[in-house]
Amino acid sequence: MRVLIVTHEFPPYTFGGIGVFCSYLANALAAKGTEVTVVAGCPSSDITRARLADLRATDNNLEAIRVPRMRLPPSHLWYQLMNLNTISKLVSNFDVIHGQDCATFPIISYCKKKNVNPPWIVTLHNNPTSERYYTLKSLASLECSLKDFATYVLGFPLWDISIRGHSKFADMLVAVSRSLSEEISRCYRIETRKLTTVHTGVDIAHLDGIVRCISPRQSNSNKIKIFYGGRLYWRKGILQLLKSLAYLTSKLGFKNFQLQVFGRGPLEPKIRELISDFNLSNNVKLRGFVQYQELIASMATSDIVCVPSFYEACPVAMIEGMALGKPVVAFDRPFSRELLGDIPMRMMATSVEDYARCLYSLCTSEDLRRKLGERLRTRALENFDITIIADEYLKLYRNLMS
Repeated sequence: MRVLIVTHEFPPYTFGGIGVFCSYLANALAAKGTEVTVVAGCPSSDITRARLADLRATDNNLEAIRVPRMRLPPSHLWYQLMNLNTISKLVSNFDVIHGQDCATFPIISYCKKKNVNPPWIVTLHNNPTSERYYTLKSLASLECSLKDFATYVLGFPLWDISIRGHSKFADMLVAVSRSLSEEISRCYRIETRKLTTVHTGVDIAHLDGIVRCISPRQSNSNKIKIFYGGRLYWRKGILQLLKSLAYLTSKLGFKNFQLQVFGRGPLEPKIRELISDFNLSNNVKLRGFVQYQELIASMATSDIVCVPSFYEACPVAMIEGMALGKPVVAFDRPFSRELLGDIPMRMMATSVEDYARCLYSLCTSEDLRRKLGERLRTRALENFDITIIADEYLKLYRNLMS
């Protein structure tokens, strides 16, 4: 079986969870004997072919084709228009085309209208209606950036048309969570037979390999280490996390911790302001962007992983934290209920103060951290390992081919 994965990001040019997911999936499919080609964007204007020697996979079943990508919004649209002919010429050489939602329409309609016949499966990673809603909420809080407003509010018609185009032209749509599937079905009235759910997954063996390479000095600290990783904008809940830490120190009296914040975004000036206002300068460290290996190593040496988002579909960071055996603290949202499950002692808060109390319980009990981490790792192994996810996609590919 020959599979073409179409995405706008792929290592080493990765800036979000979609690129990480595509990397893990492509490697897992190749390891199972599937011939996988990934067409993905890169900053260069030259199209190059390269075996993925820079990735951990050296399997000859895996190849990447790099095509030009601009960062100018809407980058997903420019990416497709710039590479329409290149990608459409590739399609007929494959048995199945697997597109990611932000890199598939209008390419899919162009190919279908040219009667290029391989079946298309499109993975949906978010709901543009929800993105617009939470961006407008951030605007009401005066914490919205112009770029996010342009992307998710002014640019909403483009995202909306893309989802409708996927629904019309794709042979199968896959939502990365049941909660997202319900949202998409409700907002766009997509037929049940055409929409299914396959979660995002991570390569747990690969994560374990990173952990084995961590030197003892990297994990040597007396303070409780708290991890946050993600873009610094309103929907990700970073401001609520800082407010929870302020409550933790001022009301609950616990100060023996350090939060490491990975990522950049429009709220960085506001974050620095709050750190100063809340007297958290000795407790919060902004790390910016780091390489993936360093990011995972820092998560692995943390005591607690925070995912304070207001809205997500299936966040890779949450699954990575679970896979590493870390207690994860989140707000009570559909995505967190789905991923964390009904395990005892799960930490899902209903308010900033409740989030602080969850953190206090974990910070003051090593036994609780260990037990919750073990249960979350077991859940990750049973539900979110990339080998399981790859098998589910292979089953969908075969069904479409038949």
